[in-house]
Amino acid sequence: MRPISLLLILICSLWSGGCQQTRLTFTQVQAPKVPSFTAPTNAPALARRDFRPMAPPEVISLSDHVSLHRLPGTPSQLVGIHLLAVSPNAPYENLDILHTAFEQLSVKLANHHDLPCLEGLTVHPSIHGLRLSLKCPTSKLAQAVDILAQSWSSDAYGELDLPRLRRQLALDKHIRAFNGSEIEEVWAKKILGGEHPYTKALNNRALQQSLDEPQLLSLLAQTKAQSQWHLLLEGAPQVDDSLRERLATSLSQLGEQQRQTETFVDTFRPYGKQMFVIDAPGTVQTQVRIGYHLPLGQDDQEASAFACDALSRWLGRSVSGRLYFDLREQRGLTYGIYGRCFNNPMARILKYYGATQLQHTGAFIRGILDHLALAADAPPSDTELAALKTSQFSQLVLRLDNPQQRVEAYSQALARQARAESLTARLTRWQQLTPQALQAVAKGYFNQPPVIVIRGDLSRIRPDLEEKLPDWQLNVISID
Repeated sequence: MRPISLLLILICSLWSGGCQQTRLTFTQVQAPKVPSFTAPTNAPALARRDFRPMAPPEVISLSDHVSLHRLPGTPSQLVGIHLLAVSPNAPYENLDILHTAFEQLSVKLANHHDLPCLEGLTVHPSIHGLRLSLKCPTSKLAQAVDILAQSWSSDAYGELDLPRLRRQLALDKHIRAFNGSEIEEVWAKKILGGEHPYTKALNNRALQQSLDEPQLLSLLAQTKAQSQWHLLLEGAPQVDDSLRERLATSLSQLGEQQRQTETFVDTFRPYGKQMFVIDAPGTVQTQVRIGYHLPLGQDDQEASAFACDALSRWLGRSVSGRLYFDLREQRGLTYGIYGRCFNNPMARILKYYGATQLQHTGAFIRGILDHLALAADAPPSDTELAALKTSQFSQLVLRLDNPQQRVEAYSQALARQARAESLTARLTRWQQLTPQALQAVAKGYFNQPPVIVIRGDLSRIRPDLEEKLPDWQLNVISID
């Protein structure tokens, strides 16, 4: 026997019980704590600023199926050009494939056209929209729009490297599995329901692996057929008759939207106290997703969307939100926990998300649930609500001052078919919100068990979960 082996045996014999894995000590549960918003002594007064919504963009009809929108510009000599396709009544299918194809096509366009600004072409996909964006000199506006319209033509895809495209899609899948983002796929299926159109719109692995040119062209034709078209121009000059005619001619090749007769019926049913677990042996942290599938009824949709957004901000708005203050700043259970409302035409989802170390898993999840219960049981203080309103107004001002976020917000509004005055209406709701009204909303939504999906080393966290959440059933989910 080698000397090093004898040394290991001797060292192990000195430990009681021999060599073994160190037992994990789990964090205790504590009552939720609410932040205080008392102004520090001698702190400068907060300057009051009345928010004034921007004037709505000028909308010009180029044809029966294409609209032009003139948005405020930026301090630049370039015109922001955005060709937006939206499908409000149905999600785009296999948009991940089309997005990857457009990114490859953007390189081809830059190499084949004598238009330097094409090198800045970017692709912005969403479940109900796809936007192609670039910035060009005013003199090149009509040419750039014509090239963007041609990028939707089947002729543009004849020279794409499909084997490379398939490899990129496969690589993206492996990257998602490696960095743990596979939890988002499971979360989507659970929070939406297995039969929801959104769950079937992406990650068609069979098509990704077998994709050929006829399949790609069929996908392109299907996407065009269900699209409404909008041309967004930032800082563009006045559109005279000559320019309008040229733009209309270029965009006429996009075709008209086909009528859709199918109507969506939401069949989601709550799961009760089931916790869905992705077992990831060897991981050193637990990823957590907790939230609610909110109904899309015949009531005031703008009010429901506002309620979802208000709850996400109240508890999960980063540093000043209740979850972040308590679970990170007070107890050190996480690097960060956040809330977000996903307000889409076919689903409204309230989501709280974060990650924690293994030894904090049960206390972290229990802490989130305790805060949901507390929000439903008691209203916020006047100072806490005032801080929430200040935060929201400030973020809104910053968002509208940022050209990229301004265009994105306007594009999403077009995809949702939101009213032009919806922003003003939301500001009014924030101004009129009372502590009792916010609690009433929380009580209405938080009176049932949320959907919970986690990813972690189940063998190490199971005892802690069963101890701190004894009335929750663990349901292990396998990943293909």
